[in-house]
Amino acid sequence: MKTIGVIIGTDDEPISKKYYNKNKSSLRILEEYDIYSDYIPYDYAMFAEIKKQGELKGFNVIPLFGRELTLKECNQCDCIFCIYEGVYSFMHGGIEKYKKYMDILKKTKATVFPSQKMQQFIINKHKYMKYLDNKGYNIAQTKFIDLSRSTTKSIMDFISKNNLTDIIIKPELGAFKDGFKIIKKPTIKKVDSYLSKLKKKGYKRLLLQPYIQEFNKFGEIKTYWINGKNIFSYNQKWKDGEGVFQSQDKIEPELLKECLNTAKKLLKDIFKDHEQLIQCRVDFACCMNNDKRCREFFINEIEICPTTGEQESNGKAYSLLAKQVIEYCLK
Repeated sequence: MKTIGVIIGTDDEPISKKYYNKNKSSLRILEEYDIYSDYIPYDYAMFAEIKKQGELKGFNVIPLFGRELTLKECNQCDCIFCIYEGVYSFMHGGIEKYKKYMDILKKTKATVFPSQKMQQFIINKHKYMKYLDNKGYNIAQTKFIDLSRSTTKSIMDFISKNNLTDIIIKPELGAFKDGFKIIKKPTIKKVDSYLSKLKKKGYKRLLLQPYIQEFNKFGEIKTYWINGKNIFSYNQKWKDGEGVFQSQDKIEPELLKECLNTAKKLLKDIFKDHEQLIQCRVDFACCMNNDKRCREFFINEIEICPTTGEQESNGKAYSLLAKQVIEYCLK
């Protein structure tokens, strides 16, 4: 009997009561891990669905807990599907925890998907952003900063050369806006002070981009894909630090079509140049030199282990994802 390991432990994005009531029989297995109906994170719910479907196909499906991951337990598996990923390991234990986590995925005998190499490629945002640029996709004007080498002078020269009045800084390995900052009217003192704070937090690389005021006016269009097929999309804005969501049917049809066509093309490129992805989210933002309509969109981010709320797809995504995981492990 083959064993599938599913790496979980995010503690994020709990499922709804509606989903729980509909899937009680499969979710009750989570009580073995002290996860009860009052708060079931999305990754545990995904694991429960994979376990249900996997056992019907003759697989042994086990949880692997990201915070305490060991090479020994990974080597007990034939396949390992990652929901919890490297960014969480950094959040939960800093750079050393992250390095250990990635090293285990690299050394295990099990087939890991997405692969350790692919996860590294996406986590190291400067790599995939350069890939997007080389492929001709629209991205925001970006300076990549290596905190061990880049100087404040070179950063200020970039700001001055491009006439940037306001900037944003976001670190690689940052998540849920940790490390993200808008700096208005940047000065050497402001930039240097903030880079020092990020160094102390353990961040190594940063992205500096223009602050686009229209970004939140039009929102960020997030498109979610399973095995290259779009499952759902939504628009997200921010108000008082909280996400405000707009369903797919509220997005301008022509705009959504453009985003989906671009994402579909991108996934074909990634599948050809890197590897096939079970799941992926491609996010689009606005607007590059256009405040009339969200037309000059650009790819803002790619996530291959995205936080996926069950409500966003009315509960359908977990079942579809589980099916693809099982089919991948049947190969």
